[in-house]
Amino acid sequence: MANTALAPAAEPAATPSLNRGIGWVGGLLLVAFLAAFPHVVTSTYYVHLLIVIAIYAILILGLDIVVGYTGQVSLGHAGLFGIGAYAAAALFFHFKIGIWLGLVAGIGLTAAFGALLAIPALRVSGPYLAMVTLAFGTIIQIFINELTPITNGPLGITLPPVRVLDFSLIGMQAPWGSAGRKLEFYYLVCACLLATIVIVNRVVRSPFGRAFEALRDSPIACDCMGVSVYRYKVYAFVVSAGLAGLAGALFAWSERYVSPNTYSFELTVLFLLAVTMGGRKSRSGPLIGSVIIVMMPNILADIGLVRIMAGIIAAVAVIVGAQAFLRKSENRFAILIPVALCILFFPATMAMESVTDFRLTVFGLLILFVVYYLPDGIVGFFRQMIPALRPAHTAEGRSVSAEGSALIAQRADAGAEALLKVDQALMQFGGLKALAGVDLTVKPGTIHGLIGPNGSGKSTMMNVLTGIYKPTAGSVTLAVAGGQRLDGRTPSEIALSGVARTFQNVQLFREMTALENVLVGLHHTFKGTLFDAILGTPRRRREEREARARAMAILDFMGLGALSQTEARNLPYGKQRLLEIGRALALDPVLLLLDEPAAGLTAPDIADLVAIIRKIRDAGITVILIEHHMDVVMGLCDRVSVLDFGHKIAEGGAREVQADPKVIEAYLGAPGEMGGTAAETAHA
Repeated sequence: MANTALAPAAEPAATPSLNRGIGWVGGLLLVAFLAAFPHVVTSTYYVHLLIVIAIYAILILGLDIVVGYTGQVSLGHAGLFGIGAYAAAALFFHFKIGIWLGLVAGIGLTAAFGALLAIPALRVSGPYLAMVTLAFGTIIQIFINELTPITNGPLGITLPPVRVLDFSLIGMQAPWGSAGRKLEFYYLVCACLLATIVIVNRVVRSPFGRAFEALRDSPIACDCMGVSVYRYKVYAFVVSAGLAGLAGALFAWSERYVSPNTYSFELTVLFLLAVTMGGRKSRSGPLIGSVIIVMMPNILADIGLVRIMAGIIAAVAVIVGAQAFLRKSENRFAILIPVALCILFFPATMAMESVTDFRLTVFGLLILFVVYYLPDGIVGFFRQMIPALRPAHTAEGRSVSAEGSALIAQRADAGAEALLKVDQALMQFGGLKALAGVDLTVKPGTIHGLIGPNGSGKSTMMNVLTGIYKPTAGSVTLAVAGGQRLDGRTPSEIALSGVARTFQNVQLFREMTALENVLVGLHHTFKGTLFDAILGTPRRRREEREARARAMAILDFMGLGALSQTEARNLPYGKQRLLEIGRALALDPVLLLLDEPAAGLTAPDIADLVAIIRKIRDAGITVILIEHHMDVVMGLCDRVSVLDFGHKIAEGGAREVQADPKVIEAYLGAPGEMGGTAAETAHA
């Protein structure tokens, strides 16, 4: 089966670069602000406050990879923060090793602990993962308290003033004098923050970042694209842990004292609040969140300032609520609760002598408020209001042209009579046999239909073939590379063997563009490592450029080239179906499984779909088609297998099966009962 190019190159799709320009301007302003701040604001208190904000921002940028990109909830980052701090502090306490090796130790040891936590913890998800990571943070705090020979126990460790650059080793004085020496640590922290922003930006814009987003939106589809969900969860957690270790080591030298009580559950709540309030999947969100969580305890400690702010918030709430009702806004009743809470907050502060004792309550209420009313945080809110602030996605503001072959079919074993052979497949759920000893033989280069009424076992068979279900008994063999047993292998392993699929219910990565969705399918073509992504090596740039060109060729083949920069959730339903097929084709499959691709499509869309499936078959890709539109089945399929209650009741040519009395009775309906012939019930 030769490689076949089926789509002509399209004109480059222009993408606005305004958002990228805003990003560059924001970065330059941040650099200028950090450089000038200690010279404009000379107070050591405020300089130290900015250092703490920058350190927290480093950790929260890493936490956003786990929470914002992969969608996992970690409550253990305070423990990881503590490990990094104690790694740096203990090295000086026992061996008098300074800040530089302390930073390396903090990153390395914390990343190792992150991997140790991630390997078992990330096999669970949702609230279970939150509980495991919370337990980890608690255990770390206890260990720090009890491991007195290493951590000095409850007494903690006191560090001397930090010495970043020791010119005395070469017999020189610092060229910037004593005043400049006081700012060495400040600029070191700023450099670490800027480096973290660059590193995180490169990682999330790389194949690793796309994998992180994909596993958040649809873990099943991610696995079936050859991207191991578990492996990439571990990658995300290790990167996040390493940044937490860097932040912890810097924090130890900033405060010059570490103790077990510093890394408590309250700190975990603050970190989570910073991510949710600042805004996920952004670099500015963690910066905003860090400012909030550093400044908020200081604000809450001053009851007078709290009352002033509460009064301002109440006044704004009254104005917003009054305007909503005067203008008869559609959401006027929905905002009643937050408006009422904002107003009631003012008399509550007037009745209190201090808010400090209730700070955890305030933090919890803020998290609930943000999650419910600002689910994408402050940055997400402004992105909705100002389109230019929205991310540029994978195209990065540049046009992408289609190059190379749209479809590349893998080779089946020469002379193989059957590309896929299913032998006595049994899939049992308790006492229910969804598949009861089904045999299936699919010849290479054909379109094989798999039909039957709802509940007959079609989707179960699809899940068995792609590794989502492990069959109770039987075998599944694919005739590539000398023959491969598929049963018992993971979905990602099966996908990389040459089996791609679509889903009955569309499983796209909704917040990613059409181009990014196809790039996830092309993940197998990337050979670069995580370090290639971090360093932005020539190999990383070359692979990305080639993959984008190939992705555009696939989109053009599917008729979606003009929609390459549209988020999948904003595509019409018919285009979403086509995009899912295009993403599956990016795997370069030898076998493509289509699960009801025509469901919900209009007649013109179905005609386009039929033409595309024929082209796929002509390129040498074998297709298994599950479909209820019988005219599609009869017009496309070379051979059809019919299932009913987990049993195969018929198999043969399309017309032969259509006339089978068992099929008419079980699936199409008997003529006397249905009021017509099998052909007249084609859309059953």
